This record gives sequence, structure tokens and C-alpha cells, in this order.
Amino acid sequence: MARGTFELAEFFPHSSRLKPTDVQTFGQLADLWLQSKKRLSPATHNQYGTAVRFWKRLLGEDLPIRDISHKTLASKIGSYPWPSAKTHNNYLIALRGVFDLEYRGASAIHNPMIGIENMALVRRLPDPLGGEERDAILADMRAHYDERVVAYFQWMFFTGMRPEEAIALRWSDLDLRRQSLRVQRVRTFRGSERDGSKTHSERDVDLVPQALDALRTMRPHTLLMRTERPDEEDTGADVFQNPVTGQPWHDERSQREHYWIPTLKRLGIRWRRAYNTRHTYATVALMAGVPAAYIASQLGNSVKMLLERYARWIPGADNGNARALLVAAMATNPEEIRPNFDGIRPKFVPVSNCFTAENKKTQENRCFTWVSGW
Repeated sequence: MARGTFELAEFFPHSSRLKPTDVQTFGQLADLWLQSKKRLSPATHNQYGTAVRFWKRLLGEDLPIRDISHKTLASKIGSYPWPSAKTHNNYLIALRGVFDLEYRGASAIHNPMIGIENMALVRRLPDPLGGEERDAILADMRAHYDERVVAYFQWMFFTGMRPEEAIALRWSDLDLRRQSLRVQRVRTFRGSERDGSKTHSERDVDLVPQALDALRTMRPHTLLMRTERPDEEDTGADVFQNPVTGQPWHDERSQREHYWIPTLKRLGIRWRRAYNTRHTYATVALMAGVPAAYIASQLGNSVKMLLERYARWIPGADNGNARALLVAAMATNPEEIRPNFDGIRPKFVPVSNCFTAENKKTQENRCFTWVSGW
């Protein structure tokens, strides 16, 4: 107060001595917060806009900010029939942002959102397809659809790219001599693009023969096309193309609704999201013994995230040796099965007359012999 920097509203936000400010209602504050987020991607900003409109309807956009209490918010939020925990939590991101804009510094202790928690989310496991299912899907698509559709899904299965990355891929992103590509942009909201990947970073992806075959299919359709882009020198065309419109894929809905879902139904394969092509790529590779760190770099994930998500598929790469090691560790009888390390399930048998009272302690580790095979 002596320095003349004291603000009554910061320390006593509910004081009757406060003078009215320009921002007095929830609607005004929510609009101001949304304007502060215009630097975000169009897709994210649009999602926040949807949330803000929802909160205006639920709370009342003309409700004075100072009249919104924790009890009011807790009652409104707790009694609303949320369609899912994910929707609830996503909408709370916007609501917290609105009130954080108003209650800053010392006044943050008066924020009515304090104590309002997210709903618990069920952590769903990846649901990949098997290699045989993958091959059956591609074979069925070859029999029913344009080769450009087949090339798109073959690419998705054998690169593990996210849909928003694949539909924004240009020929100029490819290094065919090194058989690799650089992921450096995504196409998300209404065809808009931004640099980087979902994780806002670039990465290089090595191409396997099946992915190169998909490029050979697309070469006569799009390689020589040119695309003018404002503020860009790169006029290279997008690799993948909608065979109906002759234009690049706008998003991934058309591929899913017109090609993916009908194919699963024809084959009698249990429903999965088209995004599961990515999970299929990861799990097939891990089960074949491809190092987790390499697959993480290909997918654009951290090793920690990859192991958290796909660890259950890694034991398939060691022919059951990890499980056999566990059985051996828990064994109490020397005649129980124990593993060797050549990928063959062994018999582990005691040597006759080895165990005696005299040598049991000193010779215990030499009282067994391997019998390979079963």
C-alpha cells in the first residue's frame, strides 16, 4: 500500500467497495478468454469455442462473475448428464481457463473452480488387427475399390503414420534414394495445415517395401501434379488422392465411412477404428522383435509412452522365454521346467544321485542338465 501498487480486487474480490469493471459477466469473460487463444491451431480453437458456448448455456452468459460460487459450479457440473468422462474433462479445460483469466495472483485462492476434479477415465488398451486380418483387408479392398484407396490403407498399415500426417504428405517430403520420409506437417481442421506432427515436432520414418509399393501405385496419379500454396515455394503435390474428387483427402472421415467400415463388415472382422492401422504396425513389429526404441522413433512417441501402451505385445518376440524365466524363478522343485536361451523350450532334469546331504549346498547349481526340445 505504501508503494501504491495495492489492488483491492486482487486480495478482496468480493468486496462491496469494488468499482464495476469492463468485464462483469461470465459471457464477457469467456469471450475474452477465447480471444486469447487464437494462436492455437484452428481445430483446437474450434473445440474451445464449442466448450465456451456450452458453458454459456449451462451457467448463463449474463451471470455476473462475482456471483459464481464454487457451490454453483459444483452443482451445475455434477448434475449434468455428461455423455462421457472425456467430454466432461475436455470441457473443464475451457472452464478452468476462463476463471484462471479472472483469478490471478493473490486472488487465485478465490477461484471457484478449486476442488472441481476431472472424471476418472477408463484407460483403454490398443486394439490392433493381426497380420492375417491386415492382409485380408487389403486383399478385399483390391477387389472392390480404386487402387488409390488400397494404396492409402496399405501405407497406413506399413508406416504407422497418423491419419492427419498421411493426408498432408507431399512428394517433396520423400527421400526415395534413402527410402525414408520426413513428417513435417499435419492436416487437421477443415483442411487446414500446420507445421510439425501431432507432437509439434518433425521426425524421419524409414519405408518398408510395402510402403514403397503404395508410392508406386500413387506415382502416375499425383507425382507430376502441382499445387500453388500462398507463402510457400513448395508446389509439390500431395501423395494421396480421393479417387472420387481427384483432390487430396480433406480429412479421414471419407476413408473410414466409405471404405474401412464396409470392408470390415464384408469380412466379418470385429469393428476397429481405422486409426488402429497404427496400432497394428506397432504390435506386429514388436512381436517380431524390432527394438522398442526404434519403433518409438518411427511412430513419433517416447519410449516410455510406447512401453506403457504396447508392453503386453513385446513378450511375443522372445518365443516365450520371458514367461519361462518367470516360471523358473518361482520354481520350488528342481524337476520343474526351466528355460534355456536358444529359443527352444527345454526339459530341465536332475542329475542322478547328485543331491546328497554332503554336496547339496556346494553342488546345487551343477545338479541339473538341459534336454533340448520336448
